[in-house]
Amino acid sequence: MIAMLSPSMMQSYTGRVIDLRDFRTADVDIRDIAHALSLVNRFTGHTKYPYSVAQHSVMVSRMVQPEHAMWGLLHDASEAYLGDVARPLKMLLPEYKALEQRVQSVIAIVFGLEWPMPAAVHAADNRALLAEKRDLISVDVDWGINCEGDVKCGPINPLSWSEAKELFEQRYEELRQ
Repeated sequence: MIAMLSPSMMQSYTGRVIDLRDFRTADVDIRDIAHALSLVNRFTGHTKYPYSVAQHSVMVSRMVQPEHAMWGLLHDASEAYLGDVARPLKMLLPEYKALEQRVQSVIAIVFGLEWPMPAAVHAADNRALLAEKRDLISVDVDWGINCEGDVKCGPINPLSWSEAKELFEQRYEELRQ
């Protein structure tokens, strides 16, 4: 007989059964993160072309100093378990924001990252966001986002999900060494 999952539980790509109310270090697997983020579209899919969180994460990891590169790669890793929620919606969902922080802090423990995330990673994430807006969003509207430094990256050419997954996995292996 197959056990049923409770409403707060999910099953990951590698088969882990995860209770999101009690997210633990044993729930975290880089294979789940790479796979899920390669299939999750940025901006809830409102881009000219499909563009994954995995590809975005690699870009952020390359924009920061080497000591923050792993954080750059994993800064959105909670989305592998919670999905990508656009910033405007996150502002309306304080319980989601708290859950996201909890999951992200557990991920930080697993990968030996300082908590909270360094400001340099947040700044790079904003620079990446503005480059993505420039290259992937159809209508130019001011989002009211200020960022440190120039938006020098791009043009952004979206990869297929499998290419993005491979790129994410390669970057992870590169940073592990």
